[in-house]
Amino acid sequence: MAMRPAVRNRGIMLIVFSIVQWLFMRYILANNLFSLDTNDRIVYFCLSSIIGAFMFFVGLIYMVLKGNPEKE
Repeated sequence: MAMRPAVRNRGIMLIVFSIVQWLFMRYILANNLFSLDTNDRIVYFCLSSIIGAFMFFVGLIYMVLKGNPEKE
């Protein structure tokens, strides 16, 4: 895959950050570290999943759009 290294590194960094933040939030919710009731836990899980998925796809789209050098 012919991709500029800086773009690849930024894209992978976004993808890894999205997965780590989702796992961190999942750990918090599974162990009930914030003493949340069931409805709050559901809301936080849904929000963290949506944000994680959004950041994951932003990283992929960023690599696709900015990855290849411009050809003139």
